[in-house]
Amino acid sequence: MKKAWQNFITQFKPRYRVEVLNYHLVPFAPLMTNANTQDFEKGEYDAARKYFDKVVMATAKAKVAPAEVHLIKGKKTVVHSASFGPINEVKRFKAG
Repeated sequence: MKKAWQNFITQFKPRYRVEVLNYHLVPFAPLMTNANTQDFEKGEYDAARKYFDKVVMATAKAKVAPAEVHLIKGKKTVVHSASFGPINEVKRFKAG
């Protein structure tokens, strides 16, 4: 009975996604982005948070810049975010 109740509650929990955006800047060339996502099932916040922390540590250790890492709840709510390098300048370069 307890397992059935937990499965019922899990139906209403949100999905989580970890998204990693790497920006590649080459002079006189258009800005290139590389997006990688890892999807998690409904209610797996702990697994998603562990993976997010692992990706942030690996990105910081490898000194990959500019890069952004987002932990997203549902379709678009950003729960946690980390950025490496001059992200604001890169986004202005992309827009302009």
